[in-house]
Amino acid sequence: MLTRTIILLLLSSTMLSAQLPNTNIYMLTLTKGGGKYNIKAPVFMTVFNKTGYNNQPSFISDDEIVFTTNYYSADQTEISKFDLYEETLTRLTYTDESEYSPQKSGKDGAISCVRVEMDGKTQTLSIYPGDGIGYAKRVLHNTNNIGYYEWMDNNEVALFLVEAPDHNLAIANSKSERRKIILDKIGRSLHKSLNGELYFLHKETESDWIIKSYNLLTNKSRIITKSLQGVEDFELLNDGSILMGKGSKLYRYDPKSASKEWQLISDLSGYGIKNITRMAARKNRLVIVDTE
Repeated sequence: MLTRTIILLLLSSTMLSAQLPNTNIYMLTLTKGGGKYNIKAPVFMTVFNKTGYNNQPSFISDDEIVFTTNYYSADQTEISKFDLYEETLTRLTYTDESEYSPQKSGKDGAISCVRVEMDGKTQTLSIYPGDGIGYAKRVLHNTNNIGYYEWMDNNEVALFLVEAPDHNLAIANSKSERRKIILDKIGRSLHKSLNGELYFLHKETESDWIIKSYNLLTNKSRIITKSLQGVEDFELLNDGSILMGKGSKLYRYDPKSASKEWQLISDLSGYGIKNITRMAARKNRLVIVDTE
């Protein structure tokens, strides 16, 4: 079992940071049969830091996940990697700054992340070597308010820009530094679809939150569906359907379905999962974050 090896590797405990919520990561096996999706019992991935912060998981290969954690220091976050095949955990960053939202960047195994600089407010996009050896390279030097992001290709990146009171969606080029604001009032989930479109959540009003797609070539967006009430985190599956969690329940929306309604996949409360937030999917693996 994955968690057994991690416990053997990591014997010390971490303190709960007062500034970060208690979040834990679970991995589920998601299969489709008989016209519906089914799950197997979740694996508790972050039992070694179960009273700490473990968040923003992202697949960098079929068997590897990077995520943010305060396991190493209660006062800040670092980037770690799960190897699901080897059943090991590796620390990737050793910095005085806090890192968030890790993703694979490019074809050389590099990892990008949002880095909160030492002033505590400047948030930059930085790239680290995938093996954790070496220094960070900052990109988009003229942008200091990056909250979240999604790489659309090796150069183009979609950005969630922190702008009170309504956050902006922008598309930027990491080489030229050119940046274009698309709209405001967006949610934190940004996802690239298989056909290269950007999926995002638009908070049109306080009660109407809409999942939309944006085509970078035509500069046009289209409505996909309304989100679950009050929910902004979602994930795309390879079949074009969308996953969302509300409380302990996991839902799926299929744009090709005639019903046009969110369908319940499973209630995970029986596994101690109470509040599903961020998710990441790869083939038949689904990783979810439970936030207290």
